[in-house]
Amino acid sequence: LLYLLQMSLSSEAGFADTRALLDGTFVKLAVWFIVAGLLYHLIAGVKHLIMDWGFGETIEGGKMGSILVLVTSFVAIAAAGVWIW
Repeated sequence: LLYLLQMSLSSEAGFADTRALLDGTFVKLAVWFIVAGLLYHLIAGVKHLIMDWGFGETIEGGKMGSILVLVTSFVAIAAAGVWIW
């Protein structure tokens, strides 16, 4: 992703090359997988921050937090997929 960002910011031709590269199915899929991992990591990290404040530290709270992370991550990853495709 950093390579694509650097290439797109280098010049107008680099930006056009990046756009052409991102039209490929394999590149879109790779970007989507990377973004999916980042979104899941972000949402799970927020859950851990909330647990550090003392919320959801019980077994039931932990299970509910895990389910909430999975559902929220699924929605965010699906939205990112729609945005990328």
